[in-house]
Amino acid sequence: MATICGDLLGGLESISAGITTVVDRSRLQTSADISAACCVACGTAAWAATSPTRCRTPPTGPVTHPADPEALNDLLTRAPDPEHDERFHGMRKTLTDLDRTGSHRLRLGVALPETAPYLPLDLVRPLLERVRSLEPALVTGHWNALVHGDHYVSTLGQLVEEGLFDGTTVLSHCNQLNDGDLDVMARAHIGLVTTPGTEGGMGLGPFLASRLVARGGAAALGVDTTCYAQVDILGEARTLLDAERRDAAVTAGGIPQEVQPARAALELATGVGARAVGLQDEVGSLTPGKRANVTVVLPDAVRARPATDAVATLVHYTGPGDVETVLVDGEIRKRAGQLVGIDIADLARRCAQSLDAIRRRYAALPADVVEGAWRGMF
Repeated sequence: MATICGDLLGGLESISAGITTVVDRSRLQTSADISAACCVACGTAAWAATSPTRCRTPPTGPVTHPADPEALNDLLTRAPDPEHDERFHGMRKTLTDLDRTGSHRLRLGVALPETAPYLPLDLVRPLLERVRSLEPALVTGHWNALVHGDHYVSTLGQLVEEGLFDGTTVLSHCNQLNDGDLDVMARAHIGLVTTPGTEGGMGLGPFLASRLVARGGAAALGVDTTCYAQVDILGEARTLLDAERRDAAVTAGGIPQEVQPARAALELATGVGARAVGLQDEVGSLTPGKRANVTVVLPDAVRARPATDAVATLVHYTGPGDVETVLVDGEIRKRAGQLVGIDIADLARRCAQSLDAIRRRYAALPADVVEGAWRGMF
């Protein structure tokens, strides 16, 4: 119930905000049907990225908890096993069965465990080989380097050189990567997703999207941890622009000229962003032959004036509340500012029930064990 409501809300919130293509990396599905059903219900063109990290079916009887932080740490970081391969293939069959029109609006990818960038090479190699053997439509994952003062450790370059990132791949955050690793990503056509709201709020480091694009690579704007950051891609663009101007002012020792125009930020959410996730031939621009993913924005008559520059007005003066109409693959999913075909009252009731159940389960967790495991991981 909680998984279904969470995925459904995420898809609907995205559509309402004008986002028509979703790379969802958060799903640790317990069955193939849950993930697929949520995406289909939303009508969202999406990559369904299933993680190879350990996930279990929620227990139906009394809940038992690991007795110590080491046991919980093992549960969170254990390497994938054949069960995950079975779920992956089950998910693929479910998507094929659901896609009766052959639209390929739902694609299946694999999300790497967050420990992957920090694993020894002899452990990460077989993991990536296994991922490659599944032939996913997309490989995604959080990726970074270990940086302590002048000490910089990264396995990305060697793994790319060994051919272990040979499929469509997009890596998230990457805030600590140096220019050498950004050059590696550009040469290997590995995309980057930056989420300025969350990355800035967590103090993760500089936003690297523009630096990768300047090297010939492709980057996209994203939204992370939506309980913290609102689903607002244009808001993410504004956060990115503000941060880049601030950094440029520090470097220049004064007020800088425009570092990146609004149009460049918008491209991270459209054409360049589509290239980052390997969908440049299908979405990202209003072009004959591509999918009819269209967002119509109606700027506020007072707040968005004067509207002398359409792109600057869109980026700086509009938000999700100004999205008037949304089409996904030619289907109207939002019209006159309202989602189409959604019983909002019923959805609110289901979400309230799910939230109550989550709170009850959370209250039963051994807080000291959970906190100890997280402290040991990070």
